[in-house]
Amino acid sequence: MRAKLAGFVCLLLVIQPAPAQGPLLPKTLTPATIHDVMAPPFTFWGNPACDKDGNMYFHVGGSAVAEVLRLSADGSEGKIFKVAEDSPGAKGFVFQDFSVSPKGEVNILGGITGESTRIMVMHFHQDGSMDEPIYPQIPKSAFPTNVVTSDAGTVLLFGYYDDTAPRGLKKTSYLAILDSSGTPRQEVHAAVPGLDIAKLASGETPAPAATLGEDGNFYLPGSNEILVMLPDGELVRGIPFDNPEPKSMVGRLIVSGKLIIIVLDSYINRAGHADYLVLLNPSGGVVGYYQPSEELGGWRAMCYSPQQGLIFLKVDHKRLKLLTVPLR
Repeated sequence: MRAKLAGFVCLLLVIQPAPAQGPLLPKTLTPATIHDVMAPPFTFWGNPACDKDGNMYFHVGGSAVAEVLRLSADGSEGKIFKVAEDSPGAKGFVFQDFSVSPKGEVNILGGITGESTRIMVMHFHQDGSMDEPIYPQIPKSAFPTNVVTSDAGTVLLFGYYDDTAPRGLKKTSYLAILDSSGTPRQEVHAAVPGLDIAKLASGETPAPAATLGEDGNFYLPGSNEILVMLPDGELVRGIPFDNPEPKSMVGRLIVSGKLIIIVLDSYINRAGHADYLVLLNPSGGVVGYYQPSEELGGWRAMCYSPQQGLIFLKVDHKRLKLLTVPLR
């Protein structure tokens, strides 16, 4: 996976909050630069992730396989992070979620299912070497669906209590902050606004894509509000927002600098489509509502850079292309 690509054109973002009154009119996202990537097109599952240097990470290799691809910011190099078959805890390991810390360390959440499910987190360093598995010390009735990690090794787990939980906890959310050994620092008792836990548990609703901001705080999205937590689990604020397209759902958050980019997913006849609501952080003021141009089609943004804008990967005539799209 190597290619010599021209450098990105630097584009300045001028933040112009939308008027507080009246309908929120969409702006069109149009590519500013397009580069060919020599890597062949590939299939990935779930949401991508990015580190602070703009490297992109994808869950590849199948819906249950613990394999993550890192593609460099310019698309010229790739590296696979994979749980080796002879690794401790690898036999029968099933993938659930993954996250990337700002400096580029990968954590894969999964476990061994059967009569007794055993949850674990596989931690990879930037060079691809893997530590011993982390076994989160969480209640047996708690089933995590999401993992987010910081450079300090702090781990956020989000999920739900299953049918084996005590009365009152069944089908409610589970949210905890753990240290790097898997020991809980704080269990957070907060409902995610607009999330139906019963539908999450049955697989009808996707899990909210929590993320880590450059400020070191955790961000957990609901359908109309974003919860913000300190690294120790203290819930510091909620950021409410109005979804300009009620039929869409929050698929992912990108928190970069003073911006929160909400990726709004919608499906028409099984075809995926994403719009982007951009808010100021921490006020929640609206910067703009963006819809992709026809050239972007149904492709989704991978990352955001204040200098370049949104970064897209697109397959065009069986070639992989990297597009930079400013927020104007």
